[in-house]
Amino acid sequence: MKREFNRVNLRGIYRMLTEMANGNFAFQIKRTHHQDEIEALHAYANQTAEELHRKRRQFLWLNRQTEVMVIRTANFLLDKNLKVIDYSYKHPDNIEVEPDNILGKSFSELLVKKFQNGWEKKIKKFKTGKEQSFNIRLEYHFDELLKIRLNTVVSRFTGVLQEKYIITSYLIDTSKDILSELPDDPEIKTFSKWDQKLFHEIHIYIMHHLDEPPKTLDDLATLFNTNEYKIKTGFKEVFGCTPTQYYNKQRIRQCKILIENTSLSLSEISNKMGFSSYPHFSKSFKKETHVTPRFYKKITRNS
Repeated sequence: MKREFNRVNLRGIYRMLTEMANGNFAFQIKRTHHQDEIEALHAYANQTAEELHRKRRQFLWLNRQTEVMVIRTANFLLDKNLKVIDYSYKHPDNIEVEPDNILGKSFSELLVKKFQNGWEKKIKKFKTGKEQSFNIRLEYHFDELLKIRLNTVVSRFTGVLQEKYIITSYLIDTSKDILSELPDDPEIKTFSKWDQKLFHEIHIYIMHHLDEPPKTLDDLATLFNTNEYKIKTGFKEVFGCTPTQYYNKQRIRQCKILIENTSLSLSEISNKMGFSSYPHFSKSFKKETHVTPRFYKKITRNS
């Protein structure tokens, strides 16, 4: 059943955008069984966050700037039976988490189902061993909209009466960048903040116009009041390809998301993404993916 584009159905998108605006790209929107454009939007937002998470350090590397890091933590104290006897946890939206939903429960119940087996195997081995701590990645189901795998440290605490376990899950967030003095080294490749802004605006423009024919370098230079050479060399230095190549990759990427997550026909997707004809769409798709749209739909929708 197709969902309406309203605030209720787009809550995950709003949450994700809030996190991304704060510089946090490790979150993912929880997927559903729906096959519509909202689900495709969720998939696209998740892929975008993954890409930003990978490339987050790109501009920082080019500018050699430092970051202010904020560490969020979720802490749990477990008894010898691995039940929660105390905790400290703050929901990202400052929503109160009821103690009754945590205290007295087996820690495994707080985890997403697919992480429970891994946790139980690890903690069973840990309890019979002599190590003082171990590391594991866990995902909790406190948040109905977003998911995130948190790096977690599990430690043994031997008290007077009985052994307990301390669990600390943490997320390192980027707060903001601080301008710092750059070393006077001619071999270090840097971009001014104005050039960074230019390339970022070109990137945003491309992403917002994927359903239109790509602009030439001359068109982009006119739109952004600069020259072709700066766009061609600078954009490629930062994004690893020319604006046209980037446009083609992102356009096909969007087509793949629509194929995987919506009930739109291939012809409808071709029209929606602004291709002049289905043969043009099929040729462009195969050039980027090495398979036809029909074959891609067959292997992804039947898997």
